[in-house]
Amino acid sequence: MIVFVAPTPQERAALAALCASRDWISNECDSLHAFRKVIVYQRPDIVITRYRLGDGYSDDAISALGASGLLATTKVVVLLGAGASSDVEARQVALGADCVLRDPIRPTVLIEYLDKYRSQRERAPLDVPPTVLKPFAIGGASIDPVERTLSHRGKVRHLTPHEVNLAELLVQSEGGIVTYETLYSSILDRRFRGDTSNMRVLLGKLSASARRTGLPLRRWVSVIPKMGYRYQRPAVEAAPAAKSRRLLRSAAK
Repeated sequence: MIVFVAPTPQERAALAALCASRDWISNECDSLHAFRKVIVYQRPDIVITRYRLGDGYSDDAISALGASGLLATTKVVVLLGAGASSDVEARQVALGADCVLRDPIRPTVLIEYLDKYRSQRERAPLDVPPTVLKPFAIGGASIDPVERTLSHRGKVRHLTPHEVNLAELLVQSEGGIVTYETLYSSILDRRFRGDTSNMRVLLGKLSASARRTGLPLRRWVSVIPKMGYRYQRPAVEAAPAAKSRRLLRSAAK
């Protein structure tokens, strides 16, 4: 998986096309905030990041990898402006960047670096510590990713691994859009090519499993045309007693 962080749509499109030319799975982020959310549920092999991001710098992206325990297993490529100082370039290397390239970025050079890093990864698989899987909540239900179960009001349904993965992505991106690119690369381990049918079937399957426990999950999952899915946690209703007190106060005025 190659993740690139760039604030401009044109550069993200160019990097996506570069990866697609080699049929490499990639994921794009338009900000540092989006990148931090992505590395919660993805372990990138390579990260390509612009030095200046809309809400931070490549320094912050490298620090985020370090805080997540991913820096030792991830190759980092930083893209600098042509006028960046040598001190800035040196700092990127000191922070953990494996490669620093200056504008104008030459695609032929960049793709050779990516090919080299991917080959190294394939020849010498890294010893990555196991991820601790913890139960998480979705729409008032609880999902145990180890047992692969969804529990709601005393009822339990078993889920497939793909259903669990979809639920995790929805929860981790709560309020934001999980793009089809992220869904297909994270769940099916392949590039999204425009056909959403696989994910539509999977969402239907997860919704049906939840419905059998009395959970109307689809009420809180929106399909964003041509983009992906958004999960919005259901609002917690006020307790009946609190509602009654408010009504009484209103009536007394």
